[in-house]
Amino acid sequence: MATVYLHIGPPKTGTTAIQNFLEKNKEALEKNGACFPDFNLRYIRPDHYFKVAYVRNAHFLVKSWKSILTDKPNATYLSVLEQLGELGKKYDKIILSDESLWIFGDKHREGWFVLKNDLEKKGLKLCVIAYLRRQDSFALSYYRQMVRVAITELTFDEYWETLQRKYPLDYYAYIEYLAGVIGKENVFFRVFERGQFRGEEHNIYSDFLEILGLSLKDGFILDKEIYNTAPDDSLLELRRTLNHLPNPDRYNQLLMNGYRAILRDRAEERPPKTSFFRPGEQTAYLESFSESNSRFAREYLGREDGTLFYDESDTELPEYRVITEDLLRDTILYYAKVAELLEKENNKLREEFEEVRKYSPMYQWHIKYQKMRKSLLAFLDRIGLKEPLRHLLGRDRKKSKKK
Repeated sequence: MATVYLHIGPPKTGTTAIQNFLEKNKEALEKNGACFPDFNLRYIRPDHYFKVAYVRNAHFLVKSWKSILTDKPNATYLSVLEQLGELGKKYDKIILSDESLWIFGDKHREGWFVLKNDLEKKGLKLCVIAYLRRQDSFALSYYRQMVRVAITELTFDEYWETLQRKYPLDYYAYIEYLAGVIGKENVFFRVFERGQFRGEEHNIYSDFLEILGLSLKDGFILDKEIYNTAPDDSLLELRRTLNHLPNPDRYNQLLMNGYRAILRDRAEERPPKTSFFRPGEQTAYLESFSESNSRFAREYLGREDGTLFYDESDTELPEYRVITEDLLRDTILYYAKVAELLEKENNKLREEFEEVRKYSPMYQWHIKYQKMRKSLLAFLDRIGLKEPLRHLLGRDRKKSKKK
């Protein structure tokens, strides 16, 4: 029986890097009996008009999750099920990925039963993969992401309630439920920490492949591109301020691209980590998950000491602080980038306009007129009549009027 490995995120755990790695190594996957299919489905997120990356090939489940709980699942879901059934005849492992499934799978848990049963009818087994980031670290990183992509203009304190309500971070409760549906042996919850990645290379790619029974040495190429560059504090505050605009930058690609250009320029930089928590709050927040995390570590990782996360280097970070001079510099730089991009766009439009003009009747007549005028001037010059007749010539007549 072929296996569908469903990678459900959550966000801020290297999902974009994993998805792009799989996409760029499709050939290596297929040589090893696995596939990362593209169902040729393209989506635009209604909340901010961004195209959903096509490498999120499980996004059809996000769009279909509610419908599969009814007697009439949508046509897309049924179509992809058929395609998965055919792929299962050719490949032993089918990989699907979308980080939004972490939320949808928790809000509508009964959907897991339906999905499991529907896949089994096609001769497919369901396995679920997720990476667990320390809860306080996730909260800080996720808030930065929401500001960076112009989803919120709220401060961290204002957004805090929404974040807690939106994302289930009780990892033990979630894995217990999934294990009850698809079996403990079919749930792969890994810790998102550099020191805990498995595989010979001990990175997230080797860790993910290890779940599939593969390794980087099986013909895979590492992707060195940096995804989701983190802005420093002043750039983040600039972004949050811009998000107050009546029409946020997410609806204006020019303005958004100006901000992205600055991030690209600083892609190699590593800004110092800071915290939006007040002193003591970060430790207290993490402590609220201590029992759940300990149970997960003991029961699913076999750790008698109950330690789930080893890296405590950023449990008490310096407080988020924006220096006025830095904010002013970045504001000027941002609008300079926008002006530069606008100039490039205008030049491109001018070139396209000139290209179109060449084929217009009026432009063709203008070219012929200029050639005839030039020939006439040359002839009049040869016979000595150019000066006496200057007032009759178009441009010279205009010049004489100005005089």
